[in-house]
Amino acid sequence: MRNLYESLQNRIPDTIVSVYVYGSTALNAFIEDSSDIDFLVFVNRSLTPSDIRLIEDAHKEVEPTLFGLDIMGAYIRQEDAGKSVGELPPVPTYFDKKMQSDGDGDLNPITWWILQRHGICVHGQRLSFDFEISSEALIQYVIENMNSYWAAWIARLEQNLHSSDMNEHTVPVEQLDFAVEWCTLGMLRQFYTIREHDVTGKIAAGEYGLTQLPERWHGLIREAIAIKRREDARQYASQLKRLHDLVELLRLIHTESNASFQKQN
Repeated sequence: MRNLYESLQNRIPDTIVSVYVYGSTALNAFIEDSSDIDFLVFVNRSLTPSDIRLIEDAHKEVEPTLFGLDIMGAYIRQEDAGKSVGELPPVPTYFDKKMQSDGDGDLNPITWWILQRHGICVHGQRLSFDFEISSEALIQYVIENMNSYWAAWIARLEQNLHSSDMNEHTVPVEQLDFAVEWCTLGMLRQFYTIREHDVTGKIAAGEYGLTQLPERWHGLIREAIAIKRREDARQYASQLKRLHDLVELLRLIHTESNASFQKQN
């Protein structure tokens, strides 16, 4: 991130206060060739369209030095940290190697929770974050995400499973690999947060699932961990059975998460 910081300082001087990383890097859960680097650049004023174009130029300059590493983040003022999406002004964001001037930067209670407790200042001034994100607000956000974003994933996978043209030879293996890793570990992170009132990384969430869910599902969870780690370890000879079990496992995580949430309320 040093190259980015220096390029930004050259293009928009006297504007950058700090660069922080959060996400898997801050949680000590970064996996080379698998994890992204999530960052927040704190600025001391509102950014103009001209500033945003200069920031985009800085990213274009730095991108070749990253050697395929994906970075994503947002440019915000310190006083906007901790705000909900509805309270935030338009946030310039960098995602998928593109700048957007009016995104939300994926800034949510999980972001603020990690930033406040684990965020790492990699350049500039170390900041104090005095906003409050209660565990209740964190869990409310997570259960809503579980019942919208992740429920939609389950519905799509189930629809694929029951599609008339889905058979052993038509299952898209690479897409299924992605779904096994993304959905299993992503939903287990939410499961962990709802039950433990904290945030963890994907591998740790998978290991948590191994301690909390029946042994029937351990093979698929281990496979998700292996895919995340870029290890060539698969548990299934049949891809159709693998897709079926994935849908069943995700249903279980969804049900158990909602049951845990209801017990707390």
